[in-house]
Amino acid sequence: MVLLSIKLLVKKQGRFPNTHIGHSPAMRKRGITCVQSMDFAERQENPHRIQEKRSDK
Repeated sequence: MVLLSIKLLVKKQGRFPNTHIGHSPAMRKRGITCVQSMDFAERQENPHRIQEKRSDK
């Protein structure tokens, strides 16, 4: 951890590498995205859905 900290401080614009799946060009090319992004997209309201009939007995 100490060596990583020193590298970040010494490097001109030292940052940790972005390891998020959604930011990887290779993963995006394959159509693989973040689970959180996929969940968010699935929870959105679909304007083209078909209304189901309910039979209250």
